[in-house]
This record gives sequence, C-alpha cells and structure tokens, in this order.
Amino acid sequence: MIDSFATRISTRLVEKFPDEMPPLGITRYGIKFLISNIAPVVLLLIIGLLLNIVSEVIICLVAFSSLRMVSGGYHAKKPEVCLVISTILIALIAKFGYLLSDYTLLMNLLSLGLVAIFAPSNIENQTKILKEHFKYLKLISIGMIIVSFLLNDYLICAALLVQSLLLIRLKGGEKND
Repeated sequence: MIDSFATRISTRLVEKFPDEMPPLGITRYGIKFLISNIAPVVLLLIIGLLLNIVSEVIICLVAFSSLRMVSGGYHAKKPEVCLVISTILIALIAKFGYLLSDYTLLMNLLSLGLVAIFAPSNIENQTKILKEHFKYLKLISIGMIIVSFLLNDYLICAALLVQSLLLIRLKGGEKND
C-alpha cells in the first residue's frame, strides 16, 4: 500500500516537474521515507488526542524512537506492518504504562541487559554506519538506559523495554560470515 502510493505520487511529480525533480527512484525513496515516518507520528497524535494522552504518547514515541535509531531491532517485511505494529505498541504503552509504574527498576535492568547483549541488532542493511562503529551504537544504547535509571519515569522505562525486546532475533540469530 505505502509502496504503490509512493510510486504513484513520485511518478506524477517526476512527470509534472521533470526538470525540478530528481530521478524517479530517488523521488520514490524520499516519498516512501516521508510516508513511513510521518504516518505513525500523525496517527499516534490523533490517538493521543482521542484518548487524552497526547503527552504520554509523545514521551513514549521519543523514548522508543530514540533507542530504536541507535539499537536497531525487528524489521517487518512490509512498511504497513511496521506502521501498525509500532503505532499499536506505542499507543498501548502510553495508555497502560501506568500499570508498570512500580516496576521501573526491573524494566530498566531488563532493558540494560537486553541492550548490552543484543544491541545493535538487525541494522546491517538499514544503516550506512560501518560495522566497526557498531560498538558505539551499543554504548549509546546503554547510555540511554542509564539515563532512564536517573529519570525513573515509567513511560520511558516501558517504551525502552519494549524496544529492547525487539532487539532479540527470533529466526536463527546472527548470520555466519
């Protein structure tokens, strides 16, 4: 759905503005990137408005996304699936995270362990960062969990824990070189 929509929009743009637009492939990639990244944010803000949890949604979105950028994690095969999964996870954390408010230390300890073991995970084909620098991504991820210990906010802890769980590879682990 996102792929075909991005293709239609980019084709029309390139046809209408051939001198101003980059080639079709680059335009399509940019449109797909924008849709894939803006749609979940807009959808989450709408959910936040409807459920009166906008601030909770923003906190969860920032925490989850920040750790995700440096630690990687599970990638759905289709962008639509990713959009649905990430939106549901963040909305659920924002709405029901208070149920975990007594477990911030446990959530942080679990997150720290998972990040220390698995981060970065499944980012080889998702980033231009050289593999030799992945150790810095792990250190940044660990640093984020340490900051979470200091903040002691149940929403941040829950969002980081959910993202940390997505680092675990379920299908056979690392590829052998």
